[in-house]
Amino acid sequence: MIDTFAVRAFRGDGEPAGAGPAPDEGAGPKAGPARRRAFWRGAVTNLLNPKVILFNVSFLPQSVTPALGHVQEQFLLPGRTITAMGLLVDGSVGLLSGGLAALPRRSRRVARGLDCFSGTVFAGLAIRPATPKQSDGTTCQPPVDTPEGATYG
Repeated sequence: MIDTFAVRAFRGDGEPAGAGPAPDEGAGPKAGPARRRAFWRGAVTNLLNPKVILFNVSFLPQSVTPALGHVQEQFLLPGRTITAMGLLVDGSVGLLSGGLAALPRRSRRVARGLDCFSGTVFAGLAIRPATPKQSDGTTCQPPVDTPEGATYG
């Protein structure tokens, strides 16, 4: 299955992705609701992410010492810190990716380079499961000539 992705990526004609304007460019009044809907979908997905929930449930209580009092504030400080850090990181990724998204649309060379890179990654992922494994879990290697009496390890 993944090998078909590799073939399609290598066969790509290098045309810039999305011949028309960017999805939100020139969309007029529909640009606002689409962005708002995307924000809320992301927020709900993040809030319902079990990894985030388990991390917070296991991490936050470790930073609380009931003997010091103000237990609620002790929970809020690391919680707000995690939220602020997440907002900074995710916001930076969103802004950077939004700015870079226009690059393959404008440049045939960049679009073709991304096709070749994607094809290489997909081909590697398709080949990896096909390589035979030895009983110790390592990949089979061709025999290497070693000098008589040489020991390794």
